Amino acid sequence: MVLEGPPGRGDDPELDAVTDRLYEHDPTGDRVAKVLRHTIDQLLDGRRSGRWDYVQLHKTEKTHMGTLVEINLHREFDFADGVATDYRIAGHDVDCKFSQRIGGWEMGPEMVDQLCLVIWASDLESKWRAGLVRARQDRLRLTANRDLKRRLTERGVTEIRWLWSSHGRLTPNVLLHLDPQRRGRIMDAQASRGDRHAQARLFQLCRDVHNQIITRATVETVGWGLDDPLKRMRSNGGARDALRPEGLLVLGHQDNDPGVASALGLPVPQKGQFVVTRVVPADNDDDLPTASIQGQLWRQAKPNDPLHPAPVVPRN
Repeated sequence: MVLEGPPGRGDDPELDAVTDRLYEHDPTGDRVAKVLRHTIDQLLDGRRSGRWDYVQLHKTEKTHMGTLVEINLHREFDFADGVATDYRIAGHDVDCKFSQRIGGWEMGPEMVDQLCLVIWASDLESKWRAGLVRARQDRLRLTANRDLKRRLTERGVTEIRWLWSSHGRLTPNVLLHLDPQRRGRIMDAQASRGDRHAQARLFQLCRDVHNQIITRATVETVGWGLDDPLKRMRSNGGARDALRPEGLLVLGHQDNDPGVASALGLPVPQKGQFVVTRVVPADNDDDLPTASIQGQLWRQAKPNDPLHPAPVVPRN
């Protein structure tokens, strides 16, 4: 059997109209990617549970993932309610289907001939995909589950019109991708008493994760149990002050921090994010990016550079 590809422009005018409207809402796919990252973090609920991996979820929680994706996309884009489906986009009914694997979406009898927004995301691979497909009767498998839901045939999967194909990157789950030894060192960090255990974990996170974005969800997961874990990353007794003697700069999204991060060649934190690096004074002939902080040049430290206390980045 020769497999067909996705419909071309003009083959399905309703699909074309929905495609165009989605691109109007989200030209790059950044908004969908943000929703998927947020939904996974919401399900893990690291701030209350300390969980960082999808496999740590209960079976009932995993089955809730699709519902959360549907709800959070609805909120993000303010779609109208569909008549027989989840959404109404560009005047046409569209149902939202999420699966942990490509081709795993399940369509009930009421979805036959309807447009479906099919979504896949993998926290382990830090990837996602989303596309539109019409659930035609002859593109659904003959076998159904006990709820009479069926999956797309192989031919049906090839007819998905994939959207935002140049995106596909999910913001990485820092804890998930750490090697087990480093992750264990962070999550097992101890202090003398009470919530200082959580603060010790946050300090260890800053010691072990350098030169990459640390998301709000990561901070909340490592600092689980604290009322305001992000506060413990800042000044006034937080990581920014406590780790300065170790040469560590803890940079956030406010004041002069983004400019310093950019000048040092680091990723620039957005709201609720941080980046940590070890720094040393720089010479004019250094081959690494430098940042001027209080009249002195600084650069990222090399592994063999001696320890030097980090500077204070002025607040505005």
